[in-house]
Amino acid sequence: MPATSISTISEVERAFASPPDDSRIMMRWWWFGPAVEEAQLLAEMRAMKAAGIGGFEVAVLYPLTLDQPERGIRNYPYMSGTFLDRIRFVSRMALELGLRMDVTIGSGWSYGGPHITPELAAARLRSDIREIIGRQNAISRPMPYDNEELVAALIGRGSKQEMPHFYDVLDISGDGPIPIPAGDGPRIIAFYFSSKTGQAVKRAAVGAEGYVLDHMNRAAVERHLEEIGDKILDAAEPGSIHAIFCDSLEVYEANWTENMLAEFKKRRGYDIKPFLPFIEFEAGDRYTEIRRDFGRTISELYEENFLVPMREWAEKRRVLFRMQNYGMPPTTLASHKHLHLIEGESWGWPGLPETKWASSAAHLLNVPVTSSETWTWAHSPSFRATPLDLKGEADQHFLLGINQLIGHGWPYSPSHAGEPGWALYAAAALSNKNPWWPVMPDLAAYLHRVSYVLRQGKPRAEVALYAPSEDAWGAFKPGERAYLNLWRQIQNYIGPGVFEAIGQAGHDFDLFDDGTLTEATAKQYSCVILPHVRFMPEATKAWLKEFAANGGEIIAVSRVPEGNWPDLDVVDVSELAARLAWQVPPSLALSEASPTVGFVRRQLADADIYFVANTGNNPVETKARFASAFRHIEIWDPMSGEISQVPGNSAALQLEPYGSTLVVLRKEKSSNAAKPRRSIQRSAEIRNEWKLDAVGTRERSTVLPHSWAGDSDMRHYSGPVRYRTIVDWSQARAAGDRIVLDFGDVAPSEREMVGGAPLRGKSYAALVSTPIRDAATIYVNGKRIGSLWAPPFRIDVTNAWVEGSNEIVVEVYNTAINLLSEGGRLPDVAALTERYGQRARIQDMDSISPLPSGILSVPRIVLER
Repeated sequence: MPATSISTISEVERAFASPPDDSRIMMRWWWFGPAVEEAQLLAEMRAMKAAGIGGFEVAVLYPLTLDQPERGIRNYPYMSGTFLDRIRFVSRMALELGLRMDVTIGSGWSYGGPHITPELAAARLRSDIREIIGRQNAISRPMPYDNEELVAALIGRGSKQEMPHFYDVLDISGDGPIPIPAGDGPRIIAFYFSSKTGQAVKRAAVGAEGYVLDHMNRAAVERHLEEIGDKILDAAEPGSIHAIFCDSLEVYEANWTENMLAEFKKRRGYDIKPFLPFIEFEAGDRYTEIRRDFGRTISELYEENFLVPMREWAEKRRVLFRMQNYGMPPTTLASHKHLHLIEGESWGWPGLPETKWASSAAHLLNVPVTSSETWTWAHSPSFRATPLDLKGEADQHFLLGINQLIGHGWPYSPSHAGEPGWALYAAAALSNKNPWWPVMPDLAAYLHRVSYVLRQGKPRAEVALYAPSEDAWGAFKPGERAYLNLWRQIQNYIGPGVFEAIGQAGHDFDLFDDGTLTEATAKQYSCVILPHVRFMPEATKAWLKEFAANGGEIIAVSRVPEGNWPDLDVVDVSELAARLAWQVPPSLALSEASPTVGFVRRQLADADIYFVANTGNNPVETKARFASAFRHIEIWDPMSGEISQVPGNSAALQLEPYGSTLVVLRKEKSSNAAKPRRSIQRSAEIRNEWKLDAVGTRERSTVLPHSWAGDSDMRHYSGPVRYRTIVDWSQARAAGDRIVLDFGDVAPSEREMVGGAPLRGKSYAALVSTPIRDAATIYVNGKRIGSLWAPPFRIDVTNAWVEGSNEIVVEVYNTAINLLSEGGRLPDVAALTERYGQRARIQDMDSISPLPSGILSVPRIVLER
C-alpha cells in the first residue's frame, strides 16, 4: 500500500511543498495493437517521469496501424512471446526509473479472450413467450440455439397484454412434445433457456479476440488468471508490478450462470422456476420481491466467484488487486472488502457518480487510498483538453473523495504516426504530444500536493446516506439502461435532489449499505438519511433503531420504510437541506451561499484539513466557518506550496472560476506568517509592439490582443509561439512592493458545439474564455518566472524585474486541434476496419476547426503595495 496518514499536521507541512512520490498522478498507458517497440516505450516512460507523473497502468487495445514489415511496423499478437518481452522490458525500466507499474490483465474490456470457451462465457436467461388457444394437451419442444439449454417451461392463464399472475411448471424431461394441462381461455406458455450473451471482448487487441467470461463462474475466472494473469506476471521483473487492474464491469444482460437454479434455491429457500416471468414482467403482487431475490443472488454469486478468487490469486502472486467495482453484474458496496485498492471514475459533484461509490466504500473499509479513472471524456475530442479542463475535472474527483488520480490516458505513439500521433477513440490524449505539455509539471505538482494532503488523517463526514439496495434490486427491469447495474439503479432511485440538499446544508456524505453496518457504526456519523426507502432487511432496521437510541439523527425522505417507525422524521426532498442544517451543524458554512462550492474534510489528531473548490465559472467571494475543535486557521496554496496564517475565527475565501484551496485548522498556532493585504498603486497597459516567433516561421511584429489562428499561414499551427517585447516602466518601489504581470480576467462561456451538437454530457470542459489560449510560460530578462494555465492569469515578476528596460517573453501553447483540423492526420480507419473489423469509431473529429490561440488580451504591468 502507498504510505499515507501520518500523525501530525507538522509532518504534513514539512512534506507539503514537495510531497513523496507515491501520491503523484498516474497514467493509463494505451498500447495499440500491440505495436510497441522498446526505444519508444523507454522514451515515453522518461517523458512521464520528467512531467511529474508517478507511474502508469499498461492497457492493451485495438490496433491503429496495419503491419508494414518493410518499415519495421508490426502488431505483435496479445500474449505472444514478443508482447511478453515488452512487458518484461517495461517492468525492468519502471524499476530503474522509480515509476509505479500496474497492468490490466486482459485486453479491452471486460475480461475474456480466445481462452474463454462458450461453456465459460457470460450467460443470460432467454425467454420465448407464446400465447396458446384451444384445448391443446401438448406443445412442441422449442429448438434451442447453439450453446443453450431449456431450463424451464411454464403455463399461466392470460395473454401478452394481460400477463398471468401465477404459473404452473411443466415437465420438460424427455425429448418429445411437452405435455400441458387442459384449459380454456387465453393462456401463456413461457419457455426459459440458459443462454449466452454472445458478448465479445470490447476494443480487443490483435490476438485477444474472444468471449467475455462468466463472472459468476469460478472456473471461468480461474482459466483467465491462468492464461493471462500468470503469464504476464511471470514475464515481469520480480517486484515490478504494484497492482493488477480490472476495469468497470460492462457485461450486458449477464443475469445467469450454469447452476443458477440450484444456487437460488439454496440461498433464498424456494424454487424460482414458477416465478421466472416476473423477472421480466410486472404482474401480480410478488414481482418486486422476486426481482429483489434474483438480483441479490446474482450479486452474491459474482462476489463469491469473481472477487474472492481474484483477491486470493493477487495475494498469492504478491500484487495488489485494484478494481472499478460497479456495473454489470450488480456489485454491492460491501463487496469492495475483497479489493486491495478501490477505484471509481467520472466527475459529477454533487452526486453519486462512480467516484463517490468507490470513495464511500474505501472510507467505510478504512482503505486509505481511493483512485479514479480521471479525464475519461475530458473536453472531447482527443487533444482538445486544456490544463484548466484537467484541473477543473480533477477538483471534482477530489471533492468526491478521491486521492489518487489515474489519467485516462497516455496513448503510445510511434514516430511513424506523425504529429500529434495516436489517440484513443474517445478520451483525453495526455502525453507530450500536446503543445501545452511544457506546463504539465506545474499542473502535476498541483495535483500531487492535493492528492498527498487528502491522504492524511481520516476522512470525516457527518452524514451517512443509506443505499436502498433492496429497492434497487426490485426495480431491475430487462431492457433498461440500469438493468443489473446496482450502483446506477441506486443513483437513479435516490435522485439528484437528495445529493444537492446535503451539499446545501453544508455537509459531505458517505454512502453505506446493509453489508457495511458495522463499519458505519465505527465512523460515528451524526445523521443517517433514508432516501425514499421502502424495503430494508430486519437487521438494518434494528441497527437504525440502535443508532437513534445512541443519539443519532435519522431523516427519512418522502416516505417511511415498511415496518414500525413511530418516531421517524419524514421530510420532502425540498425540505431536506433546511432540516438537515437544523439538526446537524454544518461542517462548512458560507456567509454567501454558493451551490458551486464544495469541500471534503480530513481529520488529524491536531488538525482539520478542508479542500475547498469552486466548480463554477464565476468567481466566489465569501467567508467560511468550519466545524472544527481547532481555531488556528491557515491557507495552504496547492498551486504554489505556500502557507499563510488567517487571523480570526473564519476564513475569507476568494475563489477564482475553477479555483481551489486547502484550509487547515490547527490545534497549535504555527510560525507561518499571515499573507499581507495588498493594493494597486499604479498600473499600465503594455501596448508595445510585440515580436512573434514560431517554429518554422519568420519573426514578425504584432500588437495584442492576437490569435495566430487568424493568420492565414498559421491557421493550422499547433505548438509554442514566443511573444517578446521590451517594457521600460520605472516606478519608485518600497520594500515589499510587488511587480505583477496581469493578463486580465476570465469570462464565463457556454458549452461549445461539437459536430453540430452540444458537447457530450460526460465530456468535462471548463466553461470560461481565458486571456491566454491555452497556457504560457513567462520569462523576464531571461529568467523563467512560472506558468499560467488557470485563473488568475497574473504572475509576480518582482524577483526578475529591474529598473529601466525589461524584456518580457510569453511563450504560449495551444492545443493540437489546430493541427488536426488541417486533415490527413488520423489513422486510415477504412483500411483498419477492412483488416480487423470495426473495433472503435473515432469520436467528434468530423467537423473540427482551428481554435483561437495566443494572447487574447492587452496585459498590464502592476505595482502592488
